Amino acid sequence: MSLEREAAGGESPAPDAVLDLAHSPTTQGASCAVLTPAIRAKLREMEAGQVLEVVVDDPTARDDLASWCRLSGHELLAVREESPRLLHAYLRKKRD
Repeated sequence: MSLEREAAGGESPAPDAVLDLAHSPTTQGASCAVLTPAIRAKLREMEAGQVLEVVVDDPTARDDLASWCRLSGHELLAVREESPRLLHAYLRKKRD
């Protein structure tokens, strides 16, 4: 079973926190070099098992997030495309 799947029927997991990198002038078009450190920092603030919603406007983020989750041990629950460039990804923080 793939770690990544589209949110079924438009339903997305309920996030415990949101990291919006798409609507900030300093992080629009955030590449992996900005994306993963920002996610790592946000996850440090969260409890194991909680869900983080990441909003990003980088079209390569889908693959970057899937790879990063596999390497880091966090779970990519779903990815929802709001538009061709705007993604909402839902990550569950790994259990320590």
